[in-house]
Amino acid sequence: MGGKVLEELLINRINHHVYKHNLLTDRQFGFTPQESTTYAAMEAKQFIQPVLENRGLATMASLDTKGAFDAAWWPSILQALIDLGCPRNLYNLSKCYFSHRTAVMFTNSVSIKSTITKGCPQVSCRGRGFWNLLYNSLWRLELTSN
Repeated sequence: MGGKVLEELLINRINHHVYKHNLLTDRQFGFTPQESTTYAAMEAKQFIQPVLENRGLATMASLDTKGAFDAAWWPSILQALIDLGCPRNLYNLSKCYFSHRTAVMFTNSVSIKSTITKGCPQVSCRGRGFWNLLYNSLWRLELTSN
């Protein structure tokens, strides 16, 4: 139970830092306070509507990364914390959070233990918060009109 509370406090402090300093891009809608897929749809509409009104052609691509949470690479998340100027104590605590992690699978008569080196827990707030940090640099890429 204590570990879950510590994890919750950790991501809350990281989120406080990134939101207080407005460090996350406004292109991220998922897992972001006061944002939703409705806002994403409205953003797409604002972008596409003038093109269609001028009888232009609009193309839209959607990216869904298979197993994205499972593949979240911890060194990239830690680098994102550095890039966003996260306080050293939160960086160090995050580094500890990602070290020496294991998963155990139990069956009727056997248990198998495996070391984990990547991935974010999908059902927890920690996974979503770390996910936003990981993909923030991707959302910040400047795309040309072509």
